[in-house]
Amino acid sequence: MATPKPLVKQINSAQQASNMYESLQEIFKSAKTKSMISDIALNGDLTYRFEDKNKQEFYLVSKKNMQQLLESAKQLEVDKYLFKLEQEIYSNVPIDFEDVWCIALKEIKNYKKEPKALVKNLKKRYPYLFFEISKIPSSL
Repeated sequence: MATPKPLVKQINSAQQASNMYESLQEIFKSAKTKSMISDIALNGDLTYRFEDKNKQEFYLVSKKNMQQLLESAKQLEVDKYLFKLEQEIYSNVPIDFEDVWCIALKEIKNYKKEPKALVKNLKKRYPYLFFEISKIPSSL
């Protein structure tokens, strides 16, 4: 029986999500800024909301908070992908989920987009890891 590996460092599959985050970071870097000097000391842990004379809202977020927000969004995308992968593995009735999970995590870099394609390929390459429902006798 295979032992499950920690998920934190093994996931290289969120290429779409990382491209989105990279473009978001580029937007922040290239944003036109106008320096405004204020006598007010701002707390770096807070997010501030401003409203101009046209009732348009603006938010001031510290760099640290923005980085935390981006990291949380990245982690959410990874967790969402892993959840879909887990559902797909369970829907294909594995004999030992842990074995299939470990192999899927090793193969994940080849199937970045779709968990369904990954599990389908695993089922082809490792048929002994899954129950074959159509081959079970009906007398059971």
